[in-house]
Amino acid sequence: MADLIPQLRGTLPAVLQDAGEDASDRVIEFFTAEIRNENTREAYGRAVRRFFRWAAHRQLDLSDIEPVHVAAYVEEDDRAPATVKQNLAALRRLFDFLVTGQVLEANPAEPVRSPKLQTDNGKTPALTAEEARELLNSIVAEKQELPQLRDRAIIGVMTYTFARVSAVVGLDVGDYFRAGHRWKIRLREKGGQRRTVPVHHKAKEYLDAYINEAGIREDREAPLFQSLRGRTGELTGRRLQPDNALQMVKRRAEDAGFDPAQISCHTFRATGITTYLENDGDLETAQHIAGHASANTTRIYDRREDHVDQEEIERVRI
Repeated sequence: MADLIPQLRGTLPAVLQDAGEDASDRVIEFFTAEIRNENTREAYGRAVRRFFRWAAHRQLDLSDIEPVHVAAYVEEDDRAPATVKQNLAALRRLFDFLVTGQVLEANPAEPVRSPKLQTDNGKTPALTAEEARELLNSIVAEKQELPQLRDRAIIGVMTYTFARVSAVVGLDVGDYFRAGHRWKIRLREKGGQRRTVPVHHKAKEYLDAYINEAGIREDREAPLFQSLRGRTGELTGRRLQPDNALQMVKRRAEDAGFDPAQISCHTFRATGITTYLENDGDLETAQHIAGHASANTTRIYDRREDHVDQEEIERVRI
């Protein structure tokens, strides 16, 4: 490892290299020892490189950086609010590590406020396709065991079907079924509403991996998503509750480097719909896929949600 450190120093942004070996070594320690998740490490690495390129263009040394500089950087960042928040979280954590290592006296990112995660159309934050993909991939980055496969499948189904968490955890094994050459999911939404949608190929991949590992494919009346037994990670046979799914989502988001306070189960409903529309999906079709209510009472008899084309589902390109 001692031979590797000089090589790693040379890969750091110039501002960090110029700050001296103590600073460089502390940054290397942060990325090798403090950040253990590979996807988080990559995400934080991109955030740190981007910020210090910005600082170098303004001829700032590490010791020169103050809250006003970090605030200016955040203000100039025109990417999605969720991405900006994630980048700021990475900087806060790195600077904290430099403070505890006595490289810096104070964390310049700590006082800087994150952008609000909301759009003109509502308060539910939506991840970008890249962010959603990063989160889903991070869950199975280190292990592909039953807990990881279950959690990825839950988030994947919420994202690709636009379903509420209550409908997803309410699924039985038999609600995921084959109809001709297609696979479909039968959802029970609030108010007793039922809808059947085709399964996106990525959601099918996630579901099959989980069901095969769990060995529950033939137990069609059993809850599809079940709670886990202690540290063994075995299924209990009991249905996972929405509150427990929310705790899982926040834990997985934090592990992937996102701010868990800004992520909820509804985030993935908003993410799926937004990505669908961004890829030229039809707004009215999105309404049917999501099971949204309409003021028009004739929609009670509208059965288009039962005939959504597979091509429409595949517009959710995550």
